Amino acid sequence: MKTTSLFLVLTGLVLTAATEATAQVSERTKYYLNINVGVQPASQTLDSTFTVPVYSQTAAAATNQVVGGEPIFDIAGGYRVRQNIGIALGFSSMSSSGTIAGTASVPSPLFFNQYKTVDIGGQSFNRTDRDVYVIFMWYVPVTNRIEIALFAGPTFTHVKQDLVTSVAVPAGTQNAVAVVESRSGTAGGANVGFDASYLFTKFYGAGIFVRYNGGSTDLATTGDSTVNVKGGGFQMGIGARLRF
Repeated sequence: MKTTSLFLVLTGLVLTAATEATAQVSERTKYYLNINVGVQPASQTLDSTFTVPVYSQTAAAATNQVVGGEPIFDIAGGYRVRQNIGIALGFSSMSSSGTIAGTASVPSPLFFNQYKTVDIGGQSFNRTDRDVYVIFMWYVPVTNRIEIALFAGPTFTHVKQDLVTSVAVPAGTQNAVAVVESRSGTAGGANVGFDASYLFTKFYGAGIFVRYNGGSTDLATTGDSTVNVKGGGFQMGIGARLRF
């Protein structure tokens, strides 16, 4: 709610500045560069379950990782093919970290079918999303200074995620430690949304954007097991608008 409220306030400031402007910008330039900061507010939960052979028996484990919403950086450059049609290439980045939660059921080294449940959580994990996208723009001028761009196109997100891939059981004990390894993959998806810009002069201004920018990919955990990871997601932000 705090993120949404801040975004609405920033939006109001941009639109208020537009209504108070008196100078005119009569001609649109061909090239543009948008530099934004924003937020990806939604979180996602990654659950994994797996088994490992221990003492000629089977240990079972279940883990949970919450990837929280985080700030993003975004930059995009484009070309206006016609006054109302354009194309752009962009890049966005997000980094996150958190703590793993999980338990394991470990068999006794001395007695058959005697299991002990132990905590294997507490380790930290890291997550990064690096996104490259191509979008096709449809420009809707509101005034000489205000313009809305509707856009859509493919996006490719390189996801790097630390995951629990196994558990290590020290010999002769019923203790267990989570084995954490980095996994990566590319999530193909879509970038759909709108950008509203206000030009202070012909060559620079400010703007806001709201979009869905993401996809999903399966990352291997252990053996043939995988976990489905969402790359990117709903995003919104504000930044500079440069025109050339």
